[in-house]
Amino acid sequence: MRLSTIEKGIQLIELLSRSPKGLALVDISKGLGFPNSSVHHILQTFLAYDFVSQEPETKKYALGLKFLQISSKMLENFDIREIAKKYLIQLNEKSHEIVQLYILRKGKLICIDKIGSPVGGLSISSFVGWTTEPHPAAAGKVLLSELSSKEIMDIYPDKSMRVYGKNTITDFDALLKELQLVREQGYAIDDEEYYEGVRCVSAPIRAGGKIVASVSITGSIFSMTMKRISQGLISLVTMTGEKVSNELINIHL
Repeated sequence: MRLSTIEKGIQLIELLSRSPKGLALVDISKGLGFPNSSVHHILQTFLAYDFVSQEPETKKYALGLKFLQISSKMLENFDIREIAKKYLIQLNEKSHEIVQLYILRKGKLICIDKIGSPVGGLSISSFVGWTTEPHPAAAGKVLLSELSSKEIMDIYPDKSMRVYGKNTITDFDALLKELQLVREQGYAIDDEEYYEGVRCVSAPIRAGGKIVASVSITGSIFSMTMKRISQGLISLVTMTGEKVSNELINIHL
């Protein structure tokens, strides 16, 4: 089947989205199975409209700022983000830790809002629009807990899960067991599963009886001790999730 230029362009964008460090022309051509000339023509078009950028020294291509601009506009119009904002700010003020709001789309965890900045040398890469796999993150585990085993299998068809932190769950059956616990207790904890030296606790946000988002608190293992998590942060984050859920109910009544 012969692909149109638009279809080739879509495949090129998808390839670049999986390659944050950028790719050379020859690697893009090889990855897509298209001639160099075809790939070069598409890239030049995308470059002209800032959908693709090119690093001057390495000549590698990556997604351009236009995608960030578009995603920001989409996120601005996302109801849950606007409704949750004041509660996220309150949670940040009470916890003195980073607070984030996440959704799950096409098997990927997406950060749609973030309040607060890293302190004490804490280094995390999340930002509004940041996308990652859900299994190593507390917020991701909350969102996965809503799904059936089949739906989770669709996300991890070969049961293979990437290692992120030193405690990442990589066994599929162990993940299912963890998600059952999340369902029962109503929250999830990431204890150095995504980043070493970082903990996170997350709770669900519901609408129409289903989990539609998750709210999380993230901090270093020194400020977010397991004792502090169990004695205060769990209640703070679950209460925030409940408050946002109640707002969603009232708005859609």
